[in-house]
Amino acid sequence: MAPADEYQPETTGPAAAPAAPAAPGLWSKLTDNPLLTILGTAAVGLLIFTLTRTDNRIDRLEDRMDAGFAAVDARFDAQDARFDAQDAKIDEINLKLTALIAALNATDEVDAALEGRLLDPDTAASPG
Repeated sequence: MAPADEYQPETTGPAAAPAAPAAPGLWSKLTDNPLLTILGTAAVGLLIFTLTRTDNRIDRLEDRMDAGFAAVDARFDAQDARFDAQDAKIDEINLKLTALIAALNATDEVDAALEGRLLDPDTAASPG
């Protein structure tokens, strides 16, 4: 068997250059500088405060809109009640008119019977 160092890959080129030092990350900058930490905390707090206020304002706006829609629905319900009352009156008038027409037709039949003639029920007029 061949020794282990014979199977080493050949390197044909210059040796790899040492890596450049990595730039410090954002978190390390924040922890190193207390002023940046305070400003970052204040910015995050202000953002949360603003978003919370916006949500509250949106909730109040939704409540006002819901109240407005409820008022409009109540007005529609009142109008529907008025229409129902008008329909009831119209039905009552129709019944009275039907009774009046029936009474008038009966009067014509009674008058015709007293005169000794018959009325044609289809035309409600006396024959010739």
